[in-house]
Amino acid sequence: MKASLTIGCFALALGLVGSVWAEGVTAPGPVGVPELLTTAAGNKVTTRAEWEQVRRPELMKLLTEQEYGVRPVERPADLAFAQVGADEEVFGGKAVKKIVKGSCSGPGGVLTFTFAAWIPKSEKKVPAFIHVSPRPAATADDPNGPRPVYLLPAEYITSRGYAVLASCDYDFAPDWKETPPVATSGVFKVFGPAEKDKRAPTDWGILSAWSWGASRVLDWVETQSAIDAAHVGVVGLSRNGKTALCAGILDTRFAMAVSCCSGCGGAKLNHMDCEGSESIEAITRPALMWFCPNFKQYVGKDRSPKLPFDQHEWLALMAPRLLYVSSASEDAWAGPRGEFAAAQLASPVWELYGMAGLVAAEFPQPNQPRQAGNVGYHLRAGLHDITRYDWECYLDFADGKGWRAAARLKD
Repeated sequence: MKASLTIGCFALALGLVGSVWAEGVTAPGPVGVPELLTTAAGNKVTTRAEWEQVRRPELMKLLTEQEYGVRPVERPADLAFAQVGADEEVFGGKAVKKIVKGSCSGPGGVLTFTFAAWIPKSEKKVPAFIHVSPRPAATADDPNGPRPVYLLPAEYITSRGYAVLASCDYDFAPDWKETPPVATSGVFKVFGPAEKDKRAPTDWGILSAWSWGASRVLDWVETQSAIDAAHVGVVGLSRNGKTALCAGILDTRFAMAVSCCSGCGGAKLNHMDCEGSESIEAITRPALMWFCPNFKQYVGKDRSPKLPFDQHEWLALMAPRLLYVSSASEDAWAGPRGEFAAAQLASPVWELYGMAGLVAAEFPQPNQPRQAGNVGYHLRAGLHDITRYDWECYLDFADGKGWRAAARLKD
């Protein structure tokens, strides 16, 4: 396995892969998990109102200030979009491709970014997914392009009646390896903090910056008459699975968030011993820039009472919207059993809304999706990547929730 495949959670580069499912095997369960529905004052949350007015704001503040960071800006006042060139008919004339350039400004100058959209021809508005990845947006659907593990099967997705958009991370911030001492591009240059070694404890990190970019793409979607902006999901693999969760949780306009093999700092529960999985230390030692500086204080405390929050609380902030978590059977580094457990433990919040969360009592076998509730999960046979099978499951889940009900493709 080539060391150049150091995407996501570093598993591929380090060779830290292994089967996480075997017939008859029961892994240790979570221990000492923070109480999702108990407020900081010790009161039990039993109603939707108590969740929305007390507990949800508590958790949002805790997790942004201690893990992902506080954004200095949301939608800039001068945000503007311009299409680059004319529409291109693609996939035998069944869809159109658009390339769009966005721009805005802040104290540090001007930010520009480019994204692509593939939109099926339809008599009515179509739902959509925004795929966040490090691939150049214009060629993000090229199966022979760079970083092929970030598969974007745009022709297949549009054939299912969905638009898909590609947002390139690096337009908004370089990854931690390429982050210079003083930002020379992206959101940290434009909106700060510019000096990476002078970040305040709660300053936003790269994951929040990338997810901020996905929200700006959603701003454009809202201007398009061909796309149903009320039914837009955000999808990502690995570090971008973490990003997709940030986008969906921090921007409630997203109707669905999809985490693929996101691991620690994404969907994986920390208070659970998942053999061979990534830890807070392993993720923050090289990539603290993904998070706010405060997160480093929890190194070595993954399963300790001194870690006062966990990822099930982060996932629960998606409620009552749709959440999908997927894992891979040979991706021990991402901790699939911990991802499944976090989805289970988040589910009681959907129940406060009178809705089912994850309908699955036991960790499933590979390729046996669990999609009955409003939290979906599957364990895909294979390695740390996003595949056609994963996309099929995401679209099946959205179809099952009525996303295609209003759309009808043209012949």
